[in-house]
Amino acid sequence: MSKTLRRTSVVGATLAMAVAFSSAAMAAPTDPYQDNSDSMGHQFTIDNNLDNLFRVAGPDRVSTAIKLMHSSTKWFTANGHAKRSNDWVIVARSDVFADALAAGPLADVYDAPILLTKTGSIDSRVLSAITDGGFKHAILVGGTGIFPESARAQLEDAIGATGTVVRQRGVDRYETAVGIAVSVARHAWETNATKRTINVYLATGVNFPDALAAGAAASDNTGVVLLTKDTKMDSFTMDFLVHQANRIGRWANGIEIHTVGSQAEAAAKSAGIEDIADTNSGSDRYETAAMLFSKFKNPIEKVAVVSGEGFADGVAAGGWVANHDGALLLTRNNKLSPQTKAMLATVADTDVDVVVVGGPGSVSRTVSQQIADELYTW
Repeated sequence: MSKTLRRTSVVGATLAMAVAFSSAAMAAPTDPYQDNSDSMGHQFTIDNNLDNLFRVAGPDRVSTAIKLMHSSTKWFTANGHAKRSNDWVIVARSDVFADALAAGPLADVYDAPILLTKTGSIDSRVLSAITDGGFKHAILVGGTGIFPESARAQLEDAIGATGTVVRQRGVDRYETAVGIAVSVARHAWETNATKRTINVYLATGVNFPDALAAGAAASDNTGVVLLTKDTKMDSFTMDFLVHQANRIGRWANGIEIHTVGSQAEAAAKSAGIEDIADTNSGSDRYETAAMLFSKFKNPIEKVAVVSGEGFADGVAAGGWVANHDGALLLTRNNKLSPQTKAMLATVADTDVDVVVVGGPGSVSRTVSQQIADELYTW
């Protein structure tokens, strides 16, 4: 089906709020907006009745995560009002990726958005978003070295006396990921009262791209993300794999191991792990993410495209797609990789929403135009 781009002028420098999702697709405003330098906070849409290509972005990573949260009827109605059912929200660091790498599946099982803030104190915009959103519980990802107790106190004030603030933490990123895996297995069982096999997606913890893409795939496949020390196995991760029956046996039937990236594959094999269900080792981070995309178990309803050169937007987007039956694809800032392009071609001329997360400084307008060209016949 041929689709045409309606070019209209942008009125005003900013949009008061990111566009809201309908139950089927991202809802369109009265006037679509071009993806230009004056509309970083605006959306890029294609035709009023077939508008499923968007950019969600703010002036910085903190604002982008908040706008992404506002764009979802999971947590907000179409007119921007908070839903009464908002229970959990996750808060992670915006300036370091270590503890947030495994947070995607946590967002999935708790049906929670991921918001970002720097260390020291919680950004006032985040506190306002949590209060205005009516969230009842918050999860801080990281120990006191990541978020001091004063930050926890701020969240407790924002949540209110009847809510709770809990930490998901370990002595390092590897133990934090193990703790998240246990929490995911437990909460999934408590929600469904059914023991399932937990799919463990191993990715390197010394860099971010593979782990972020793994989070979306794990959420699709009743899974969790655990981290390796590049090409070596971490002791906390190995302990979980060896003794997982003792850690999650009450809530799960067992595990299956999937490796994501050549580093994690090498780590698993060097540790003598032979029972690997699946490997995903692309020539680079873009191909690895594309390989995961191609193996999704369930129909993909949303696709988030984020920079593979910076982590922050991918952390927030990873939680968002986990909650929307979606997948995460990576792109270079200034050029769409051929592997990402090929995966986008599989959803061309469909009702799948494709959302570029982050401003033109992260994903250039050249790339968003390449995405549009791939998705639509002009």
